[in-house]
Amino acid sequence: MPGFQYEAMNQKGEIITGFFAAETVAEVEDRLSQNGLSPLKVQISFSEEGAAANLNLPTLMERLHGIKIDDLILFCRQLSTMLAAGIVILQALRIIGRQAQNVLLRIAALDIADRVEGGTKLSDAFSVHHKTFTPLFFNMVRVGEETGSLDRSFDYLSKLNENEKNIQTKIKAATSYPKIVIGALVVAILFLMTFVMPKFVTLFSSSKQELPLPTKILIAGSNFITGNFFILFFITVALITAYRMALRNESFVLAQDQLRLRLPIFGELGIKIYMSRFCRVFAVLTVSGVDIVRALDLAGAALGNRVLAGMMEKIRHEVEQGRHLSEAMADYPILPSLVREMLSVGEQSGRMDEMMVKVADYYDTESDYTIKNLSTLIEPVLLLALGGVVAIFALAIFMPMWDMMNVVKGGG
Repeated sequence: MPGFQYEAMNQKGEIITGFFAAETVAEVEDRLSQNGLSPLKVQISFSEEGAAANLNLPTLMERLHGIKIDDLILFCRQLSTMLAAGIVILQALRIIGRQAQNVLLRIAALDIADRVEGGTKLSDAFSVHHKTFTPLFFNMVRVGEETGSLDRSFDYLSKLNENEKNIQTKIKAATSYPKIVIGALVVAILFLMTFVMPKFVTLFSSSKQELPLPTKILIAGSNFITGNFFILFFITVALITAYRMALRNESFVLAQDQLRLRLPIFGELGIKIYMSRFCRVFAVLTVSGVDIVRALDLAGAALGNRVLAGMMEKIRHEVEQGRHLSEAMADYPILPSLVREMLSVGEQSGRMDEMMVKVADYYDTESDYTIKNLSTLIEPVLLLALGGVVAIFALAIFMPMWDMMNVVKGGG
């Protein structure tokens, strides 16, 4: 959402200036009129200071890629600290709006402050920026409003986002090394097939001798790639584009998430990470005073897997009908028994939030252990594959050269 710097006249005839985040100039003028102000000048801007000069490359990248999780963590921490220190929410938002490094967060904070000043509830003002803040976020804000503990709500949100950052770091740690090695392998194969093999084709063809099978296969592959390079390039681009478009299809995303759960090793790791996320969010919501049904709805939506989220939706309906949560979860074997057992203990003892935190901590530890073992397991497999490719190319190149040398020696 763009921002607009304005000049307006109040009922006393005084000229005042300010900043609004809005879609159009007309929207800014309407909001000024609603506040009893007569708009004089409205121009597009990107910060409260009207810093159009801030529209540099980093700012453009922020607008394209949104708010980083680190910025969101800092935002929640700052709000929690200022509210706990007695600073009112309106002032806290304006302070952050002036100081935040991320331009989107700056615009959002100032717009939320303007909306709150105009009489909008804080949670509703946050929900306007649904592309920046998740339903979990503004529902936690709503809980803080209702219970008078906004500082605690923002503190919980900062901790949840810190945990989410840790989860993302774990996923990157589990996949970065395989991605690098596989990427290097693909680049190496393409380089050898495109630039190296064609040079040997001429040499081998002039010898007029029978070539070994590995050499024939690689020459055929090299000829195919070099002869159809642009076609292959456009096919690759088309496949990537088709995949991105398919991600907008609910059925495709559901099938993809189902596959992720069934993958050997990675599926088990995914379950641990998803359960850690679910249990921690559920614990924070229940300890904040959110009822179990609503907590299930929000925690399920935060899972990050449509298949598991669908299961949680069905479980929520069962709980609404009066069934115990632990019993409803037992209908889904894919959900770990530990979660069900700890929930059962929590239901009986009235300490469900504590049990869920313990489960989340357990799965955090387990996922760390699995990732370390995974790296140990994958590394030799990838190195073996890399060595195999090198060996195939070496044989394909040196076997015919060896035969040619033998022919020369025999002729001598």
